[in-house]
Amino acid sequence: MKDTKAGKFLTSVSIGTATVWFSTHCGAGFASGTQELQYFANHGWYGPLMPLLTFAIIAITYYLGIETARQTGNFSYAVWSKDAFGPLSKICSIIMEITIVITTIAASAAAIAAGAELINQQLGLPKTVGLLLMFVIITLLCIFGEKVVRSNAMLMTVAILIIISIVIVLGLVKFAPNIHELFSTKYMNPNATKWSISGTKETVKAGFGNTLMWALTYAGFQIGAIGGISAAFKGAQFKNESRAAIAIGYILNIIMLCGICLLIFSNMPDIYTNEQARLLPTVFIVNQLHFKPLSFLYPILLFLALITTAVGFVFGMVSRLEPITLKKMDNKILKKTILTIIILLACFYISNKGLMFVVQVAYKYLGVISWIGIVIPLWIFAPRAIKKRDKLERSEINSQQ
Repeated sequence: MKDTKAGKFLTSVSIGTATVWFSTHCGAGFASGTQELQYFANHGWYGPLMPLLTFAIIAITYYLGIETARQTGNFSYAVWSKDAFGPLSKICSIIMEITIVITTIAASAAAIAAGAELINQQLGLPKTVGLLLMFVIITLLCIFGEKVVRSNAMLMTVAILIIISIVIVLGLVKFAPNIHELFSTKYMNPNATKWSISGTKETVKAGFGNTLMWALTYAGFQIGAIGGISAAFKGAQFKNESRAAIAIGYILNIIMLCGICLLIFSNMPDIYTNEQARLLPTVFIVNQLHFKPLSFLYPILLFLALITTAVGFVFGMVSRLEPITLKKMDNKILKKTILTIIILLACFYISNKGLMFVVQVAYKYLGVISWIGIVIPLWIFAPRAIKKRDKLERSEINSQQ
C-alpha cells in the first residue's frame, strides 16, 4: 500500500467513482421528479435545502465504505463489509444482501410504474396496457438485448442529464420570482406528506421534524448503492482519491438534486395537488417551459432511461441467481427467461400498486433497513478500523525508511 498522505486527488479512479455515484443517483427515479417532490419539495421552504444534509450523510457513509475497500484491497462489498462492520459483520453483510434485493425490485417496479404513467400521459393508453408493454419490453431486452441496452446506458444517461441541466437553467430563470416569493414568505405546505414507518396517506402541516425524517429516509435508500460505488473504486491507492471521489460526487449530486427540487418547489402547491403532475413532476415542469424541443425530447429520453434502469437492475439480479439456481437446466436462454419472468412478476405486482406506493412505502422500508443495518453500524465500527489501518500503514512506511 502507498502512503495514506500521498497521491493525487484527481485520478481516473476518483473521478470515475464520482461519476458512477452521480449516474447511479440521477437515474430514472430522479429524472421523473417523483422522489424530489415526495421527499423534499412538497414539505416547505427548507425542503429543497435538505439535500445538503442528506448527501452529507451519504457522503460520509460512502467514504467509510470505499476507504475500507481501498485499505483492505477488497472492493467487493461482500468482502470489505466483513472488515467494516466489526462484530456485527455477519448480520450486516446479510442485511446488505437483503437491501440489494429490495433495491432491485423497488427500483425496477418504480421504472415500470413510471413508464406506464408516461405512456398514459403521452399516448393516452390505459395504465394497465402501459404496465404490460413495459413488462414485455423489459423481458425481451433482458433475454436477448441486455448487451445493447448496457452498451448504450451511459449514452442515454449523459443525454438525459444534459437535458435536465437545460431544464434546470431555463426553469430557474423562468420561475425565479416564484422561488423568491415562496422563500421570502417561508411557505409551508399545510398538507405535506406524513412520514410513518407503516406508510399512510395522511397529510400533516409541514414541519422540520417531518421533513427531516423524509430527508433521512432518502439518504437511507440511496445508500443501498454502496456496493456498486465501492466496486467502481477498484484500483485506488491513496486516501486522497477517497476524499476526491466523495467531494466531487457530493458537489455533482447536490447541484442536480437541489436544482430539480427548486423547480418543483417553485410550482407548489399546484404540482402537489394536481394528481397527474405529481406522478411525473419533471414532465409537468418541462411542459410549463413551453419549449417544443424539450417537450418532445424529454418524454422520449425519460422512457429510455426507465427501460435502461429496469433492464440493468433485473439483469443484474438474473446474473446473480443464474449460477445458483436451476443448475440442471442446460438451456441458458430458457433459464434466463424463467428467472427474468419470476423477478419481473414480483416487480410487476409492486408496480401495479402504483408509483406512489413504491416511492412512499417501498423506498421508505429500504431506507429504514439501511439505517439500521448499514449506516449506523458503519459509522460506529469503520472509523476506528480505518484509523488503526492508517497507523499501521504509517508505521510500515517509517520502518522502511
